[in-house]
Amino acid sequence: MGAKVYYSLVDSLVLNHQEIGDHQRPLVRFIHEEHAAILDCNRCHHVYDQYGVNVGGEEQACSECHGANKANPIHLLRAFHVQCKKYHSALLAKGRESGPVMCGQCHVRKAE
Repeated sequence: MGAKVYYSLVDSLVLNHQEIGDHQRPLVRFIHEEHAAILDCNRCHHVYDQYGVNVGGEEQACSECHGANKANPIHLLRAFHVQCKKYHSALLAKGRESGPVMCGQCHVRKAE
């Protein structure tokens, strides 16, 4: 199963990934349009060749590779946290403006 769009707006969406199972925290609203304006798509929509080179993906959902029954050893929940928090933390360490890095900053009740 891929990502099920639980709620969407023109520039943001809230994903409900079945692969994660029962969500322990409120769902996260991801503002895709905002991220797409400042990041290369390959940062998130990545596919690696046999040499470990990111050759980019074609707008595939994260769960296509990071689902529970996929060959990729990185679980979907970990992939989200590593991708988002690591990038935001790196920006903060450089003294740059960044997105949230703490659980409650992403997982807020209004996203549901």
